[in-house]
Amino acid sequence: MRVCVPSLDDGRFDADVSAHFGRAPNFTVYDTEVGTLEVHENDGKHHGGRQSPPEIIASTGADVLVCGNLGQKAVERFDAMEIDVYRGASGTVEDAVEQFQADELDEALPGGDNCSGDHDHGHDHDHGHDHDHGH
Repeated sequence: MRVCVPSLDDGRFDADVSAHFGRAPNFTVYDTEVGTLEVHENDGKHHGGRQSPPEIIASTGADVLVCGNLGQKAVERFDAMEIDVYRGASGTVEDAVEQFQADELDEALPGGDNCSGDHDHGHDHDHGHDHDHGH
């Protein structure tokens, strides 16, 4: 599985997760099956390019986007591209991948309650389907 994390600095495993996925300088893609790490520069519209961040991420072959937060419109675009989105990641790229693999992040669903913040929703985030995170 190819996991994409918007990243700061050089985008390596010890780089911090970018707080704003569309303005991240890099998109780091970690392949959980073979253990490879690729860093793709974000040359999207926010940086003077032509593609949107979802288009760039789709071009990396990512199966999943793991990020801190993003808007509902972006969630819907990723859904249309068949890329799952998980939010709530923090720390480094390595931390974000580990949080995803440990099923510690919230799946962002189109039309769903995708609020952010550290507060109790009063329910247990079971969306009625299992997630194979490549363990």
